[in-house]
Amino acid sequence: MGTFIVYILKSAVCLVAFYLFYKWLLSRETFHRFNRLALLGVLAFSLVLPLVEVSVKRAVPIQQPVRALEQILISADVSEAVYVEQSGTALWLHALLIIYGVGVVFFLVRNLWSLGRLAVLLRSGRFERVEDYLPQGGKGIKLVVHRQDIAPFSWMRFIVISRQDLEENGREILIHERAHIRLGHSWDVLLADLCCFVQWFNPAAWLLKRELQSVHEYEADDAVLREGVNAKEYQLLLIKKAVGTRLYSMANSLNHSSLKKRIAMMMKPKSNPWARMKYAYVLPLAALTMTAFARPEVSEVTKEISGAKVSNLVETLQANRTQINAKDSIYRVVDVMPEFPGGVQAMMEFMKNNLRYPEELRAKGTQGRVVVQFVVNKDGSFSDMEVIRKIDPLMDAEALRVINAMPRWKPGMQDGKPVAVKYTVPVLFKLDPKGSSSNAPKGDAGAAEGKSDSTMVGVDAKKALIFVDGKETDLKDVNSDDIASVSVVKVKKAVEIYGEKGKNGVLLIHTKSGSHDADVKGQGMVID
Repeated sequence: MGTFIVYILKSAVCLVAFYLFYKWLLSRETFHRFNRLALLGVLAFSLVLPLVEVSVKRAVPIQQPVRALEQILISADVSEAVYVEQSGTALWLHALLIIYGVGVVFFLVRNLWSLGRLAVLLRSGRFERVEDYLPQGGKGIKLVVHRQDIAPFSWMRFIVISRQDLEENGREILIHERAHIRLGHSWDVLLADLCCFVQWFNPAAWLLKRELQSVHEYEADDAVLREGVNAKEYQLLLIKKAVGTRLYSMANSLNHSSLKKRIAMMMKPKSNPWARMKYAYVLPLAALTMTAFARPEVSEVTKEISGAKVSNLVETLQANRTQINAKDSIYRVVDVMPEFPGGVQAMMEFMKNNLRYPEELRAKGTQGRVVVQFVVNKDGSFSDMEVIRKIDPLMDAEALRVINAMPRWKPGMQDGKPVAVKYTVPVLFKLDPKGSSSNAPKGDAGAAEGKSDSTMVGVDAKKALIFVDGKETDLKDVNSDDIASVSVVKVKKAVEIYGEKGKNGVLLIHTKSGSHDADVKGQGMVID
């Protein structure tokens, strides 16, 4: 979802930039065919350019806000699953996507309704031969004549005209509309409409469609004058028909464009051929846009390390450790995020069925949300598990236990390959008003279920041996606000390390200011 929004926004930026380029440099030139191709090129560039990934050796200032926004939007995909810290971002992103979808559907339905009215109009008219009114004819063109007063227009292979217009100014109008058909203008308008559907919020999309239809009229007007029609008489015809009403947005109508601009364009001298060189300015504009969307090369850090002196190697590694981990080892956001087997709903059901509310905390009425962070490895296993939001040592330990008891996840994927991804899961402990545990509301990662068993992976929390910063102590003496992480050592491993004292398991509690236990590695984990 976030990736799609990023693409749409990048496409919108490209559309605005290229439209302004056209409006500023090209719109006043008389190279109508070139301008038409330029506008179609703007549409194509705006759709394709955001999909092109370019790497640069060093980041430039223009990339920073672009990358920051991209990270916010893409990382919100994670909150759709279980990231509690970014749930607010996910909510407004969902709302944004709903509003966007409503807009797309609205404009799509509006055009389909217009197309339906057009089909009814075509069926209700009388079909006649174009050759009866134009000596040159119009191969494949179907002429639809109506007795009602309608503005003449063309669409695909059809020309629609009223009987009165056909009798009074039939030749000029038919030449004009025939030019629209021969030049394929209806397909251009269809492409512009599709762009407006996906970019309905972007004024540049609608302005570009209007510019494209204006160029269509300039081309058709030129075709009329080349057929020998008197320019002044034709301009008077345009003035006469300017009061007509255009009902079909996808059709090419005689009175479509700005009358003043069309007459001015007919009277304007042809542009200097050297003015075509202005099109070359699109190249630096495209380069600037691609640079704004570019990503710094991953190899930049390794090059810096390889070029350093041996004496500075350790210092260089320390300075760039975070950057290397983020790019080469552990990711936070990837193309496909890790997933519990069966999805979020399956994970919620698993936690509902396996989470146990500590009896001691139930009696006290203690509630809250414990947040556990861990790394989902390439094979779907877990590592570096720790509690990053703590409530109580017993709750923290239970949250670690239930996360560690999960089956292997589907690993995250980046560029089609499995990678290690840092992930965060909130675990909710909640009591109903009567004091028993209740299910989590829809959308929470898990809920504490009311079971009397207070053990944690075979470890009895009440009888377990407890160490705080390597010193044996009583749990009552521990201030939960000072806890940095909690590790659970299962009975078998505890007996191997601590002897008979570890027969009921061991809880290793590390405070924010204390030193870590050196005997057992795996801070913030359940150790077998």
